Amino acid sequence: MAYEEAILIKVDKDTKRRMKSVKVNWSERIREFIKKEISSKRDIARAERLRARLFRRAGGVESTEAIRKMRDSRYGPSSA
Repeated sequence: MAYEEAILIKVDKDTKRRMKSVKVNWSERIREFIKKEISSKRDIARAERLRARLFRRAGGVESTEAIRKMRDSRYGPSSA
């Protein structure tokens, strides 16, 4: 895999010392974290778009309101 872009992060001296004390490929770990974070943010955005689309299809009614209306029509108005 060819990498064309670089980023720089800064950590304090103690963190750098502790990073050196463990055998971890920090570059790879950071790359994986970034990929997962991007994927997570995209999934959240996709879910929000789906929620908004479903909300519009439901006529702009919140789910709790829709459930209450269905229950009231089925069992009569609640006394609560």
